[in-house]
Amino acid sequence: MLATACGGEKRQDCDALMAVVNEGFAQLENGRQQQKNDPTQTVELRAIADLVDKTANKASGLSAATPEVKSMAGRYAAMLKEVAKSSREIADAHEANDLARVEKGRMALNAALKNEDGIIHDLNTFCSR
Repeated sequence: MLATACGGEKRQDCDALMAVVNEGFAQLENGRQQQKNDPTQTVELRAIADLVDKTANKASGLSAATPEVKSMAGRYAAMLKEVAKSSREIADAHEANDLARVEKGRMALNAALKNEDGIIHDLNTFCSR
C-alpha cells in the first residue's frame, strides 16, 4: 500500500517515513518479479525477508522529531520484522517439507500483514491534517 504526501510542519517527518514505506514497497515488488521461477517460493520468501528487514531498519532508524511519526515508524518497523520472521519460517518449513509449519508460518505472516493497512491509514490521516 502506498502512502501519500502530507503538509504542515510535520511535512519533513511525514515525507521521510512515506519515502521509506514507498521505497520498500517498490523494492518488494521488483524482488517478487525477479523470483517468478521458484515453484516452492523459498528463494522469493528469503529475498522478501531480506528486503523487509532492510526497510524495517530504515523505518526504525528514522530520526523523526514528530512523536506521532516516530511512533508510526516504530509500529511499521515492528510489523515488517514479523513479516520477515514469518517469511523465513515458511521458507524453512517448505525446505523441510513440513506442511504444518508452512501453515503456521502463513497464519503468522497474514496476521502481521493485517497491521499494515492500519498503520498506513494512521500515517496518511495524521500527515493530511
